Amino acid sequence: MLNSKNNSKKRLKPRNLKEALKGKLTKKEFTFLKSSFDTLGNIAIMEIPKELEKKEKIIGEALLSVNNSIETVCKKTGAHKGKFRAEPVKIIAGKRNKTALYKEYGCVFEISVGKVFFSPRLSTERKRISERIKKGEHVAALFAGVGPFPIVFAKNSKMEKAIAIELNPHAVENMRVNIVKNKVDAIVEPVLGDVKKLSEKYKGEFDRAVMPLPKGGEDFLEDSIKYIKLSGGVVHYYNFVSRENPYEVPLEQIKKACSNLGRKFSVVEKRKVRDFAPDIIQVVIDFKVWKK
Repeated sequence: MLNSKNNSKKRLKPRNLKEALKGKLTKKEFTFLKSSFDTLGNIAIMEIPKELEKKEKIIGEALLSVNNSIETVCKKTGAHKGKFRAEPVKIIAGKRNKTALYKEYGCVFEISVGKVFFSPRLSTERKRISERIKKGEHVAALFAGVGPFPIVFAKNSKMEKAIAIELNPHAVENMRVNIVKNKVDAIVEPVLGDVKKLSEKYKGEFDRAVMPLPKGGEDFLEDSIKYIKLSGGVVHYYNFVSRENPYEVPLEQIKKACSNLGRKFSVVEKRKVRDFAPDIIQVVIDFKVWKK
């Protein structure tokens, strides 16, 4: 009898967001509801259409009721913007906290939600590159954000050293904390600065460069190549492209950049990273580059 009561209580808990909102939204309001959301550790980030703004607190509280791992619910209040590509958010339910704790491949990260750019969708890429890094390599992590690429590399490869260059001071502040938190301060050096301006300072010092810039990576391609040793190294180049002939444009960009710098190159690997829009995908091309 006791088990029957317990099972009954379990069934009373809503299984998903739509079920939790039954009786709280009208039939018409349900047509505007976006039940998908992003999570960064203990924080959920939702899109709330303007038609549902008066019900945003109810929606946020409903999400908390069906997901025990979420402590704070935020809504997006604008698109990624500015040179830091930060996405502004507003807390609509739960704890008044905008510092997410996110875990990935044995690493933990503090992320100032709304002040920095961070993509959990690149986690597979971070692990993939870690598996390709050879013992003793020096790595340039460009557009490093809060440090996910170099920190995951440090914990999951035998690289010797990485510099992590980032222009956003909020992201660098997070990165310094994350480097210490993950005990990789002897391996990863955070650098507040511009990838383009620092390419001369660090010219020819690295075996590998990764440049996961969310937009406009082609404008920094030549600069990224400059970080690579003249004897040779690998660049991981990300770009958003058309689904049709996705590698044609980035390969032409690589060819032109290498030609301008008097470098030779060969493609090591090319692959689709993720879907972005109906006709747009993100791809990565790993290419080896060396002095002619």
